[in-house]
Amino acid sequence: MADKLRQRVRLEENYYDDKRKYQRQKEAILEKENAFNRERSRLMENVYSLMPQSSHELHMLDNRMYQLNEAFLSETKRATRLLEDEARALNSSFNTALNNLK
Repeated sequence: MADKLRQRVRLEENYYDDKRKYQRQKEAILEKENAFNRERSRLMENVYSLMPQSSHELHMLDNRMYQLNEAFLSETKRATRLLEDEARALNSSFNTALNNLK
């Protein structure tokens, strides 16, 4: 009985450690998204202040920046989905392991 209790405690510790790891990774992705968006805004402000006011050139640049932003966000969403899939698999494994201890 004590052995099963120790196994359960160890299992729970590992589970919560892994959950915290996934959460930290998701937070890091969000921080990178925010930093990217801040840097993009700063860059565009600088470009608008330095560049001759050709609306066509500004529009092309803005469009390219938008495409870059969309590609970046798509990649961060993909990474977040992968982390969420791993977290779901972790939950499933944890529940299965708990049931096997009974």
